[in-house]
Amino acid sequence: MNTNSNHLSLNEEITITEKFDIKIKNDTDNEVKVINAGSGGSYSLTKNATTNIKMEEGDKLHYYEKGKKGNLILTATKEMHGKVQLLSKL
Repeated sequence: MNTNSNHLSLNEEITITEKFDIKIKNDTDNEVKVINAGSGGSYSLTKNATTNIKMEEGDKLHYYEKGKKGNLILTATKEMHGKVQLLSKL
């Protein structure tokens, strides 16, 4: 009697990332465009308005100028969740 036994071993790692809201108030005199380098989403930050941006820990938010990623504004942390960040202070 010949018995062949096939065993399939799967090593699977699941990473769950938590998204949270970062609120940015544009307290400058100009409308500003930004891009989330993590998700690729771009946003217009209207003068004197607060914008909610969904980000994950470690995502980087940059200025977005002429279709290109500009200077770094912030790197997202969980501590920023739900708190208003003043653009002029970043």
